[in-house]
Amino acid sequence: MIGFCLAAGAGSRLAPLTRVTPKPLLAPAGRPLVDLAVEALRAAGATRVAINAHHGADLLAAQLAGRPGVDVVVEPVLLGTGGGLVNAAHLGLLGAGDDPVLVTAADHVVDPADLVALAAFLERSGAPMVAGLVPATIDPFGLRLDGRRAVRDPDGPWDSAGVYALRAGLLHDLEPGPATLAARVLGPLLDQGRLAGLPFRGPMADAGSLHRLLDVSAGLLAGRWPYALPAGRLVGTAEAGPAADGTVSGRPAVILGPVFVAEGAEVDAAAVLAGPALLDAGSRVGAGAVVTRAVVGPGAVVGSGARVIGSVLGPGAELPPGASAAAALVPGPPSRLAAPRPPVAERGADRPG
Repeated sequence: MIGFCLAAGAGSRLAPLTRVTPKPLLAPAGRPLVDLAVEALRAAGATRVAINAHHGADLLAAQLAGRPGVDVVVEPVLLGTGGGLVNAAHLGLLGAGDDPVLVTAADHVVDPADLVALAAFLERSGAPMVAGLVPATIDPFGLRLDGRRAVRDPDGPWDSAGVYALRAGLLHDLEPGPATLAARVLGPLLDQGRLAGLPFRGPMADAGSLHRLLDVSAGLLAGRWPYALPAGRLVGTAEAGPAADGTVSGRPAVILGPVFVAEGAEVDAAAVLAGPALLDAGSRVGAGAVVTRAVVGPGAVVGSGARVIGSVLGPGAELPPGASAAAALVPGPPSRLAAPRPPVAERGADRPG
């Protein structure tokens, strides 16, 4: 089985942050989203993983360089979700014939167990493609199940999760070129009655907007998905003392968890932290600063008396003393981009009991 991860989009809903840091490299809990996607595909049994890239392709390739069994497919022209998948197949990266392919997206956080179930259902269903399904919300794709078959229905209870299992041969029969997945693959299969559907049992989230990115951060810190955190300390009590990994200087800062203080982050004793919140590696929070429901990226600085509320500070971003960021996406300078992060093999943080 081969995995494919969609990671080429511009992430316009997260601009201006994504003008500096590509969306797949955003790290809502200290690990890049693309690393979580690769881990999920591997955990589901993928022996190789192909990832398409366009926006920030050089940075994405640097993050994944040297990973065994991981191929980055750079698209000089953005091919879209359907075109990127078909292109990887035509390049010979996704196998052939009945070889199973698992497809996800870098900004989709899923339980690997649902990917395992999706691959198994592909084998049982006899369909050329299976869509993972989640309950319909606003602006749904609109699907219902007729047995195992997914059927268009504007009032249907299901929506596509954007995660799929399919046969590689299906893609080799499709014309290459820019296209959406819905137009090139899903739509024709739905019209032919050949798309199967499987409701996901575990949690699934799309980190494609500020609100959703913060929700993903909170979920990862709370252990909603089985992904390890990087080295650091996850604090869930009213007070946090000094730690070897993630420093709270002097007397304890006021901390209402969960707050993850990554290795190398520094928090002044007079700061106030209210979780869920992430202080990534090398970040600093000054005296009297308030950080709540926020992601403070690697090397970012929150000045003394500043307030960060419901916001994301990108790598190297600086919030001056006394300034406020509320529901904001604050990029750092391009020269302060975070270095590629090594993959995390096992849980690296202490979780509160």
